[in-house]
Amino acid sequence: MEPTNIRYFYRNIVKSGKKYRIKHNNKDYGEFSKLSDALYERDCLFYCKFDYDLLVECDLPNKYENMELPPFPEHRPRGQIKGNLKFNKKEREGEIIFDHKERKFCVKRGDEHYGKYNTMVEAYYVKKILMENDWDRACLIQNKRIREDIFLNKKIKASEPKLHKYCPNCGNKVKEEDTICKICGIKLKDN
Repeated sequence: MEPTNIRYFYRNIVKSGKKYRIKHNNKDYGEFSKLSDALYERDCLFYCKFDYDLLVECDLPNKYENMELPPFPEHRPRGQIKGNLKFNKKEREGEIIFDHKERKFCVKRGDEHYGKYNTMVEAYYVKKILMENDWDRACLIQNKRIREDIFLNKKIKASEPKLHKYCPNCGNKVKEEDTICKICGIKLKDN
């Protein structure tokens, strides 16, 4: 193994004396006398996203138990660790971008555009449906149904504002069906 690959293999493991410790984000996650146990615990922690409640239920097999391990590096080389831990969230989940020229929201994944929408809610639902269908453009035919669900089921506002009825004597707001003011007790005129 190359020195950079060995460094990636032993990532998050620090040797202190004769013990091996797992460190992540300046937190200590245990001390082990056997290197294979430290590697197994590290893999379980990454699998459980460093959640101790899930770690108790973790049932990953220990692949390091009978494995011949490369020697632990004495000196840690400088530089960033290369590996496949990082992933691009925009490539996996896509993103919603606002187009200022057309004043519309676009759903974009990589270099592909999946339409322009008037509202952020509509773009979000389209993105959600695309993610559920593995970014298949054929599912965008359902977009008409989405627009109807979002925009036609809204309560339509009245074109004229409703004027409330007030008592002419005390100025208290009264209901339409009331004939007598509950505060001052005068008889209201019917309009």
